[in-house]
Amino acid sequence: MMKLVLATGFLFAVSFHASGEIPAVPQVESVGLFKNGVAVVRASFEAKEAGSYVWDELPRSIHGGFWIESDGVVSVRATTRMVDEAVAVPTGILQRDLAGQSVTLRLKKGSEGGEAPVVSGKVWALPEQPVTKSWDSGFFDASSSWRGISPPRTETPASTGNFLVLESASGRQFIELYSIASISVDGPAVVAKRESEKPVMVFDVSQPPRDGGRVRITYLARGLAWAPSYRMDMGEGGKLSIRRSTVVRNELIGLRDTEVQLISGFPNIEFAHVDSALWGGATLTAFFQQLGQDTSRVSGARGAATQQMVMYNSVSAAPANALPDFQEGGAGDDLNYESIGKRSLAPGDSLSMELPAAETTCERVVEWVVKDPRDAYGRYLSSGMQRDENEAWDALKFVNPFDFPLTTAPVVITEGGRFRSQGLSQWVNPGQSTCLRMTKALSLQTRSSEVEEEGQRELVWVGGNNYRRTTVRGTLELHNFRGKEVTLDIRAEFSGEMIEAQDKPVARLRTEGVTSVNPRRELLWTLKLAPGEQKTVTYRYSVLVSH
Repeated sequence: MMKLVLATGFLFAVSFHASGEIPAVPQVESVGLFKNGVAVVRASFEAKEAGSYVWDELPRSIHGGFWIESDGVVSVRATTRMVDEAVAVPTGILQRDLAGQSVTLRLKKGSEGGEAPVVSGKVWALPEQPVTKSWDSGFFDASSSWRGISPPRTETPASTGNFLVLESASGRQFIELYSIASISVDGPAVVAKRESEKPVMVFDVSQPPRDGGRVRITYLARGLAWAPSYRMDMGEGGKLSIRRSTVVRNELIGLRDTEVQLISGFPNIEFAHVDSALWGGATLTAFFQQLGQDTSRVSGARGAATQQMVMYNSVSAAPANALPDFQEGGAGDDLNYESIGKRSLAPGDSLSMELPAAETTCERVVEWVVKDPRDAYGRYLSSGMQRDENEAWDALKFVNPFDFPLTTAPVVITEGGRFRSQGLSQWVNPGQSTCLRMTKALSLQTRSSEVEEEGQRELVWVGGNNYRRTTVRGTLELHNFRGKEVTLDIRAEFSGEMIEAQDKPVARLRTEGVTSVNPRRELLWTLKLAPGEQKTVTYRYSVLVSH
């Protein structure tokens, strides 16, 4: 068995090969986190005198998002510097790990026995091979997917094969590795050094800032995000406890006592997929490829957004959630900042923590959404296009009790501590009502149907096309098999002009298709159904059907 005696340590840079430059270590003062992985970073460093300050941990900022905020005169250069690195980390390649060391080798005994041979000498240092620099190869496209670029070819590093090569006064000796029993390093360890090129950012300060001599930097970058979640527990007497939590993930830069702000909203970040040309790993090829992408036509972009709905604030309803009524309460700020205090997170760290909670009242309802069976031209959708959504659901209805919006996030609903459901809560403004579905209302039987009434059908000419005007009667049938009264919130969608409806529903235009030939409308009822009660509700409308 080989015995190896080596010093261990870390790889670190010891000096820059440019005289008169001052190391700069910007302190990250605050970070503002969006849920899609983009962050607003604010940092500063001290520059009380004119000179060139070198930052060797330059950020991968977003195009157009890097700014110097200082009352001094400062210019910035992205360049490279040659650095000396001390190498003391064993790689397992003895020729490299022991290069320049004086060693004593004890070899394995031969088959005939006797004393084990001992060989001494200085380990020959392999010549360094030229390597084409490449800190990164690729870029993020508009859908935040990594697009790789073929890296440049590099020279194969030199190797001594299965031999350890020693130098002595008599020349070089090649010792087969399998014959070595142990290695001892003679004298103090020699720390090997190697020279390498590293991207840096140079701040040329010709006039120091008056603001305490600090140069302040603000930039947008990818690599910091927060993922919120809610837990809502239904208690007795219609009480609802809302707990909030978040997971913060850091893959960008080390944070030490840094103010962390959670940002909710849906800002327009037009160039989030474009790396700044100031970044050390940037190339003009990748830069112009990113700029040239049509973000509205990226393949799979819509699917990616759907898969990451929890990362984006949205006011549109998912299939299992009712659309919040924006007329009920005042709208909150479109961007909301919530501080979680000063935090320390190394790159790769995640932080999970509770956020302030609140209590409010809630109402248990049964929500039934009857989807529009027609397209904008009055034609019935095929069975393959019909979505299985015309089912009643037990739902939780409440008003946001916080003085800030509830951002889009997953929510777990419990009752008395017992699990009821998990779903997605959309953006809810302060004082706004929303409805979250929980379980299918299997003990409430519902059925919807439509028939075209007989009679003369008028031909209508619209925009150069023929349409047939017909009258449709819709029927909603309900039967409560529960042993208690239930409250139903019913929303029936249709395309056309309203004629009449039972029980005085609220009629309103839907947001989609308001300029189509047939206006897209919906009727809203709130009905109470006693135990065992059956009820039928009808409505009539006219619709133009394209030939």
